[in-house]
Amino acid sequence: MDKEFRDIIIGYAWVKPSDLWDARLAQALSNKEDYPMEKAPSAPVPAEPTLTLSEGRLTPDQVDLILKHLPVDITYVDENDQVRYYSDAKERIFPRSPAVIGRAVQNCHPPKSLHVVNDIVAAFKEKKKDVAEFWIQRNGQFILIRYFPVYDEAGVYRGVLEVSQEISRLKKLEGEKRLLDWK
Repeated sequence: MDKEFRDIIIGYAWVKPSDLWDARLAQALSNKEDYPMEKAPSAPVPAEPTLTLSEGRLTPDQVDLILKHLPVDITYVDENDQVRYYSDAKERIFPRSPAVIGRAVQNCHPPKSLHVVNDIVAAFKEKKKDVAEFWIQRNGQFILIRYFPVYDEAGVYRGVLEVSQEISRLKKLEGEKRLLDWK
């Protein structure tokens, strides 16, 4: 297979149709006997309802499983400063209780850090900052805590995403690892 044609087929998965992409070229190339393009198998349609996302469709169970398996803790606070979600991973860094859902985020922090919470939320609402980061060491762990503003497509503030991760192992990484070595 010549390199130019191979690049077209391989790159096809990452190309969105536009004026720069000519579907007729791909079709013409697919008619070559030497290089038949196979249609990608369509994904089975789940029997249960799905959520249509910006890049795909998932069932609510799939979304929940994905969020539970991320190697980070996530908490989402909406535009009204109400805690709406937290991931419940088995190795959660900061314990959460279901009682925090619906609670004002200001009521989830000790009084001595309330001004920091309010400063972060205000800066995000006013679009003055796009991240707030902290790191602490606790019980032999190095914990990175990051806060990100969430805006909708119109640029309207929709809340704050807190992401916490234990990064001791990541801090030790050096060089490159390009091959799998499960031995």
